[in-house]
Amino acid sequence: MSLREKKKIETKNKIFEVSGRLFKEKGFENTTIDEVTKEAGIAKGTFFNYFPTKEALLLYFGEQKEALIYGLIENESMKNLSIKEKVKNILVFIAESCEKDKELTKLLIFESTKCMVQPCVVPDDEKCKDKIHRLTKIICVLLEEGAKNGDIKSNIDVKKAAEIISGVHFHSLIVWLKSESDISFSDDISVKIDMLFEGIGV
Repeated sequence: MSLREKKKIETKNKIFEVSGRLFKEKGFENTTIDEVTKEAGIAKGTFFNYFPTKEALLLYFGEQKEALIYGLIENESMKNLSIKEKVKNILVFIAESCEKDKELTKLLIFESTKCMVQPCVVPDDEKCKDKIHRLTKIICVLLEEGAKNGDIKSNIDVKKAAEIISGVHFHSLIVWLKSESDISFSDDISVKIDMLFEGIGV
């Protein structure tokens, strides 16, 4: 890696770190690009070299968080547990990650949902579609494994079951984000997964 490439990575990481802190302190809407560039010690034009809009920066946040989450999910799926426990642990882990910063999660979900109903900010439709269905695919692979080893009923359509589980998870996330009470997203999804597996498990 050249010195120039290292500098570019350092600058992007600096923007990422500073904006993350400001988003948490002031909120996304109340944080300006001018404040980010001032805190990061860079010119405004430099910021736009990396992120065309403030929303693009938010999407980058989501990508970094997603990379961390799915790295840990991969480790979880390799453990010697029942399929129910693997699926449950994965969804509870995602829920707990969301609970650490509810407001930032709300912003990330809002931007991701826009990706579902309109062309992506980056012209890469396949990447956008893969991102939307990634969790469903992971659950489907686990359910297929469960069908083979006897954890899942043989007559279950694992693809539809995976779509239902993902749908329940997403719906529960939206309800939690809209709720003004202190309900626990992780506890809620844990109970629901237990109920779902009463239907598809053996």
